[in-house]
Amino acid sequence: MTDSPARSLTAPLTRVQNWVESTLAPVATDDDDPADVSHGWWERIPADLAVLFNHVDHFPPRLLPDHDLLTLSGAHRVWTMWLGIIDDQRNRIPEYAAVYDPATLSAEPAGSPSELFLPEFIPFADLDGSTLFLDTRPGARSGCIAEYSATGASEGELWPSLTDLFTTLANSLESGTPFAGHHPTVTEATLYWRR
Repeated sequence: MTDSPARSLTAPLTRVQNWVESTLAPVATDDDDPADVSHGWWERIPADLAVLFNHVDHFPPRLLPDHDLLTLSGAHRVWTMWLGIIDDQRNRIPEYAAVYDPATLSAEPAGSPSELFLPEFIPFADLDGSTLFLDTRPGARSGCIAEYSATGASEGELWPSLTDLFTTLANSLESGTPFAGHHPTVTEATLYWRR
């Protein structure tokens, strides 16, 4: 019997949390980002991503290189922002709307590249217009992790799952090996990522 994605994610998140607590300065857990999302959006959140959102307060802002983890409310804001930008572009530029159809791209299997940010992309990390998301489109790779940016759209799968991403991260933090092309270093109880 295999574990559910949510149960599988708990182990690497616990490893990361233990590393953070034993290695870095204490993380401030001020709740300045209350979860004010609609019930309908909350229902889009897969169980493993809900587990991650419940751990975010235990992690420093730049736990991942080049991205800050989002709270549930932050994820909703980023999701709403990207969908608003796409709607605006499609309304202002008819040629863009004719070439890039959200319904067609949403019907593609999870992990497929996409020029548009789709409602099935649930963000969990973001920085400076680059968003890591869980692809909830159907298909064999549903639940994979990809990145969307205004300049490069989404090239497709980066990790097969949140569990794979956070297992790789935990291994990197514990051993000092590279993660996504970056080496973790700790200076004065602060995590830095070096290329």
